[in-house]
Amino acid sequence: MNNVLGLKSLMICCILMTFYVVSNAQETDCAGVVNGLALEDECGDCQSAYVYNFITHSVTFVATEDEADLGPNDILVLPDDPGNPYWNQSCSSVLGCTDPMACNFDYLATEDDGTCGMTDDCGDCQLPYCYNPVTHEVSYTAAADCGNVWVSGDMLSNPAMNPYWNASCDVPGCTYSGACNYFMGANMDDGSCDYESCVISGCTYESALNYSPDATEDDGSCEFSSCLADLNSDGIVGTQDLLMFLSEFGFSCN
Repeated sequence: MNNVLGLKSLMICCILMTFYVVSNAQETDCAGVVNGLALEDECGDCQSAYVYNFITHSVTFVATEDEADLGPNDILVLPDDPGNPYWNQSCSSVLGCTDPMACNFDYLATEDDGTCGMTDDCGDCQLPYCYNPVTHEVSYTAAADCGNVWVSGDMLSNPAMNPYWNASCDVPGCTYSGACNYFMGANMDDGSCDYESCVISGCTYESALNYSPDATEDDGSCEFSSCLADLNSDGIVGTQDLLMFLSEFGFSCN
């Protein structure tokens, strides 16, 4: 009888221990994090969860749910969520813009094709394009497929090189290239052109004693040597003056 009771007690003890171990077991994800969120996709890659801001399009990877500090514009994207572009990305290729800061960011794209656009001052998303300088034809395609001039980056945002930049809105400013405050990006003159603030008065004659190379407007202050033989106006009649004279010797004066 005692043996039976002892055996039952031992069995109960084993069951309780097993329950304790199972209930307190901690699972490790594919990244080696205990109770982590990472999962292995169909390509065999260990994918992490991340916090996505749908205003700035920024991505912050997190290992556990406790690390996900969600703001009002944030969502937690689990590895196998249907809209997660990283899931199975290494075994499939989707061309598009992969820059989260671009105005035409494609969250499904897994391979960047150079088509990331920029927002101009009018709020329009300007896309890179292929330009044919002979036919002036414009085609919107991938950078690799362009056999002519690929307009992107600094060229795309330069109004002098891209006529589409700021084309849909009025950008006021000084449109006269000779003005001190000429604004290349302006397409509507607002009467603000300034022609005086950048004017530097001084002597503009190189042969003068007080020649000012920075002067843009002659103010009549030029001073010349009183010695006629001082051909280079340095205040001294020397070898350089003789060489200048000899270099002109024999030429007829018209």
